[in-house]
Amino acid sequence: MSEHMTTNGQSRRNVLKRGLVLAAGAIGVTAGGREAIAATRPASSSSRLRLHGSNWRLAVPGRQPGAMMQLGDYGAVYGDLFDKPAGKPLGQFFASRLAVQSTPGGHVRADASVEVHTFVLPHGTIIGMGTSVLGEALFAVVGGTGAYAGVTGTYTANQRLRELGGNGTADFNMTLDGLKE
Repeated sequence: MSEHMTTNGQSRRNVLKRGLVLAAGAIGVTAGGREAIAATRPASSSSRLRLHGSNWRLAVPGRQPGAMMQLGDYGAVYGDLFDKPAGKPLGQFFASRLAVQSTPGGHVRADASVEVHTFVLPHGTIIGMGTSVLGEALFAVVGGTGAYAGVTGTYTANQRLRELGGNGTADFNMTLDGLKE
């Protein structure tokens, strides 16, 4: 058997050439796929949206006013949205909240929550999700309707609920990707 032949009757040179052609084709398909994806993807533009809330309330079934939420408690948060503090009314805010456990200093408390937010605005809704601890929290924009259909992004939320010792206001700073202008 010749040194240039493999055991199945093909020369090593031909096997090597075929391998290089297949590798080059794979690179071409990968590059072409990236170009096709980039050509069909809508131009991503980040937009900033600031919202302010007032009349922020927390309703928890069976909960005494001023009592801390307990592990597993669920509640509803609601309020009015404005373009700036004491500004033009823009819409309403609704959220569901599930109290989760934290253990500061070994003491079990339910001072954190998993939340789903709905911002009802003149041209559609924005839906967000995340985990909140008293004070500022980071949430994910997971979608929307109307002008906000298909948006993603993140936002910070600072909710000061009266029932938890706050003044009944809130602030949201959003970065929205995919918003159609």
